Amino acid sequence: MKKTFTLSLLIAASTSFCVQAETPYQWATALTLESVSNVDGGVEEGSSQLANLDLTLAVDTEAAGWWGGGEWFVYMLGDTGKNPSDKVGDVQGVSNIATDEAVKLYEFWYQHSFADDSVKVLFGLHDYNSTFYSLESAGLFTHPSFGIGPDTAQVGPSIFSTTSTALHFTFAGESTYLLAAIYDGIPGDPNNPRGTHVQFDSGDGLFSAVEWGWANENKDKIALGVWQHSAEVENPVNGELVDDNSGIYVIAEKNVNDVAAVFVQLGQADDEFNQLEYYGGTGVTFNNFWSEGDGLGLAVAHARNGDPYLESNRDLGRAETAWELTYFAPVVEHLNLQGSVYYIQNPSMDRTLDDALALGARAYIEF
Repeated sequence: MKKTFTLSLLIAASTSFCVQAETPYQWATALTLESVSNVDGGVEEGSSQLANLDLTLAVDTEAAGWWGGGEWFVYMLGDTGKNPSDKVGDVQGVSNIATDEAVKLYEFWYQHSFADDSVKVLFGLHDYNSTFYSLESAGLFTHPSFGIGPDTAQVGPSIFSTTSTALHFTFAGESTYLLAAIYDGIPGDPNNPRGTHVQFDSGDGLFSAVEWGWANENKDKIALGVWQHSAEVENPVNGELVDDNSGIYVIAEKNVNDVAAVFVQLGQADDEFNQLEYYGGTGVTFNNFWSEGDGLGLAVAHARNGDPYLESNRDLGRAETAWELTYFAPVVEHLNLQGSVYYIQNPSMDRTLDDALALGARAYIEF
């Protein structure tokens, strides 16, 4: 079964996405090292080691003396290691940096701003999840579903770790925004995950998305998104080829005070064409909890099989639920550590697997 993952939390690289820059060129390099051990239940006990390297460059064309309103962005990505889900046996994934071993050009786009930055147009290789289906408070967690719900991720859109060509529009008001984008429907080359592949094959179709949102100066947010996928792919429900898939989601977050924040994710995909019909996620985070710059969080992700899929797979259960308790802490300059405890109920909805308990440890190294 295909697993889907999202971008990791990158403390160093996050500043490189800002258009406003003191210098024309904003470089960022971050190395994430991770070990995840399945200590009980699941498929088998054991540890998996992973590494993720991110190299980014953002260029402000006005600051560079070229022309106003432009930004170039380049993102190189390198990954290695074994997928912890092979031992845990879950469907949602455990680590949001688990993927095929490869070095690739992950993003490469140009964005131009109009009307005092209220309208932006972007073209190039782009990560859908960097703008859509994204909540800041959920970024503390390392479980993939808190980055993007599996209701959407299961169809294989332009997300970590393979992106596709996009035409992306941003319309921003005083407190509301609208995102609209179309992506090549099949990112990269499914038969060759290594390297960068930009190709437009027959049957690729399009992945189209729209998200409307509201946000205030306190960074509270609520958003409604819809997507439609016209790529010709195999239907996991009945094995037939389909080219008309769709889904909808609602996400929200509330900063209770300077320390605490809560978030909610709700998603639904067409049960005639997808294994997972419903997804619900929620969590609470505490920033600067014990020391400046640290973060403590507890979250739960619940993914449910649709009725048509269960009719074709009667040996499976209804749902999988994943819990994550995590703590992130700066240690010294350029080094941050994070530890997580995962408890997976009904891994992959497989009735033969016991609930799994896994422990994760990460080191973020900034260069």
